[in-house]
Amino acid sequence: MRFPLLVILLFFSFLVSCNPKFTGNSTGAMYYSPGNGNILAEDSSVLKEIIPYQVKMNVAMSETLAWSLKPIEKGQPESRLGNLVSDLCFEAANRKYVAADNHGIDFCVLNNGGLRSSLPEGAITRKNVFELMPFENELVVLTLPGKVVGKVLQYISQKGGVPVSNLRMKLSNSELAHVYIGGSPFEITNEYKILTSDYLANGGDGMDMLKENLKSELINCKVRDAIIESLIARNRNNEKINPETDGRIQ
Repeated sequence: MRFPLLVILLFFSFLVSCNPKFTGNSTGAMYYSPGNGNILAEDSSVLKEIIPYQVKMNVAMSETLAWSLKPIEKGQPESRLGNLVSDLCFEAANRKYVAADNHGIDFCVLNNGGLRSSLPEGAITRKNVFELMPFENELVVLTLPGKVVGKVLQYISQKGGVPVSNLRMKLSNSELAHVYIGGSPFEITNEYKILTSDYLANGGDGMDMLKENLKSELINCKVRDAIIESLIARNRNNEKINPETDGRIQ
């Protein structure tokens, strides 16, 4: 028989919070059917066990997290979606991250490839966020010397813009200029802490320079969970989601 594996995986993924209580190794599953391509008959006893979980999962996935005043889509050099997601992650990380050196997170960098769908106008549900961010990527804080941050900025420029938060820069013929981090001009002699995903921190999407970090710190929160948490926080404050392109990358 063919089990609704996605249903089970989504349900258990929902149960895992920003502070997971357990870890495990992913496993693969293969399905076989007897000759002539016949599919095994459904086992009603197994379905009886699965259906209650499926119902709970459907209810959880239908939960409205926040309300948007407009459709939210990605693009370049910046976009409503990229700005929103990076801001939401930055907000969540700043609530969780406690720096031993009292140096907080300076800015956030993500990638457009990790954003797999848009968000709708009106109700934003938990399902919408799972569709937007189906990966199990974790948020990580990297301490970088200014020279490596310069490489990150060049990467953003060469990409034509990526989702960022607390960073403003202008591009001219794919060359960077007028870079401000947290409202202050970028200084190549400074050290900076950037928030990103573990996928990018490990060199994903061509960001090998991030492996040149001085320190890497997990904050025990998935990217998806940070988005969900921050949407709920905004909704609790009766704040409608109304992201704009604000010139952070021009």
